[in-house]
Amino acid sequence: MAYQYKRLRPSIIRNLWVYRRLVGSAILLGLMLWFIWANDTPVTVAFPFRLGHLNSALGVVILLSAIVGSLMTVLIMTVVRTARKIRGPQSSSVSQNPNELAEDRPPPDYAAKTTEGFPNAPWSR
Repeated sequence: MAYQYKRLRPSIIRNLWVYRRLVGSAILLGLMLWFIWANDTPVTVAFPFRLGHLNSALGVVILLSAIVGSLMTVLIMTVVRTARKIRGPQSSSVSQNPNELAEDRPPPDYAAKTTEGFPNAPWSR
């Protein structure tokens, strides 16, 4: 007989699960763009400490607040990762030598010396 390989059809559900973050981001972006388009109400944004104010449409304010929130998240995560890298790996109570066994472990040949199990099994003779 000839080659019998049958190609699997692509699964939409599996592809959606694989690309779930991309699909979620697209839904969130679409929802945010709809809010920008639908909310054309004029608003005034007052900055703290009397730094100024901004007169704009509500949709633009939503977009700008999302961008500022994303930038702040990136900056904070950069600082956190840098601090973790500077501190170095956390020291643990386990020995630094991976070849060294802990004292509470049984010896390596413990299973061969035990009397439990199947005493008359063919592989134990």
